[in-house]
Amino acid sequence: MESIYNLVPEPYVEPQKPPMYKSKHDPLQPLTSSTFGLHGTTATVGGGIEQIKKSHILSSTFGPSAKNSVHSPSNFLKAGSKTKKDLSRTTSKFTRSIPASKPSVPRRGDQPVMGLHTSKNFITANAVEAILSVPQMPQSKSIDYRSKEDYGTVPEYLSEVKEEIRRENDMIDEYVRRQLGEEEVAPEEFEAMDEYEREDLINKLKTKWDAVNARYQLTAHRVNFESRGDINRKQSQEAELKRLENDIMVLQRAGQVMISAD
Repeated sequence: MESIYNLVPEPYVEPQKPPMYKSKHDPLQPLTSSTFGLHGTTATVGGGIEQIKKSHILSSTFGPSAKNSVHSPSNFLKAGSKTKKDLSRTTSKFTRSIPASKPSVPRRGDQPVMGLHTSKNFITANAVEAILSVPQMPQSKSIDYRSKEDYGTVPEYLSEVKEEIRRENDMIDEYVRRQLGEEEVAPEEFEAMDEYEREDLINKLKTKWDAVNARYQLTAHRVNFESRGDINRKQSQEAELKRLENDIMVLQRAGQVMISAD
């Protein structure tokens, strides 16, 4: 519920701090339950463990112990102090010297050998070497198969294979005709149509197509027919126009037109 008294600021009251916590145990006393440094012992937690810990630390290896003296900073481990000396490499007269595997590195004061010249004439030397050298034998040429007698001819074995395949096909065809009971029919003979005859036939087919198309246009626009005969008449005219168009297209193709000689 809202009230105008809620807008009046309330006075701030500082909270009272509780007294500081102080442990009743002495913070300088060691921990009686700590087992640090007692690895490997069977000491129980409780009184007297600090005495066991002190005696155990003296005999442990964790860190420097009282028995071990502190090493001097100048007494450190030197390189090669732990290795055995090889007596075979001494300079005694009873030992042999071992040669170095690689040549020694040149010193700073060493000077390289410079100014070397030769009096050899390489041009004359090469010419003499080429004159006195034994000539090489010519390499054998590869076989020119185009110069062979049977180049470009069909191998005989291919002709034999083709003839064998033809005989097998004839045998299979004869067997199929016998199984189906068909009689061998002599192939029809054809002859080429005269060009004038073909042009005349094309003109006659076009004239016939015009006559059929004129009759077809009288009923082409109709959708509803009164009798079944009108529908059949329209369909027959469409089929005849299609047949005439195919015949004209066949006759107008390039090349000769072959017709039966009968």
